[in-house]
Amino acid sequence: MVVSLAAQAATLVDTAPQNGIPTAAMQQVADVLTQVAQHLDHLQYTTLRYPDGGWLTVRVVEDPAAGDLSSEGSQPTTHLWIPAFGHLEDAHTTLAELKDRAPELETASFGVLELLFLALGLSRADGIVFYDQAGDRQQGKTVACRILTEQVNRSLRRWASPPPSMA
Repeated sequence: MVVSLAAQAATLVDTAPQNGIPTAAMQQVADVLTQVAQHLDHLQYTTLRYPDGGWLTVRVVEDPAAGDLSSEGSQPTTHLWIPAFGHLEDAHTTLAELKDRAPELETASFGVLELLFLALGLSRADGIVFYDQAGDRQQGKTVACRILTEQVNRSLRRWASPPPSMA
């Protein structure tokens, strides 16, 4: 069952104390995640995971710009992204394509806010690429973990800082 953003946010806030997170702090986090999720097209996404909980990642290599003098001799930059599919059929197509190389992969579906929350703890991936259009596994919307974490930290600092005194 697909749950609204408001219901997903309420679940994050309600379960925060069980995870050692103050409810008010999680409300700030949920607000940031909701703002990000509003730019995505789906309330639920499917990822590909290994039985040990590891995520399938895709490697994207960016070559230095051709003709850019400042990048002469620069090495290509590699980024790892976790693909998240808005349409289950696309996840199953990808799973079938990878069957021979990674037979242990399986699908795992998440509410968009839960997936964004999990992104805050990712250390090996640069972020998540969300594939919103059915049948299009080339063009996606990216959410970088570092930028998402910075947004959450800014929100938490604003929330935690005392109001200016009226002296």
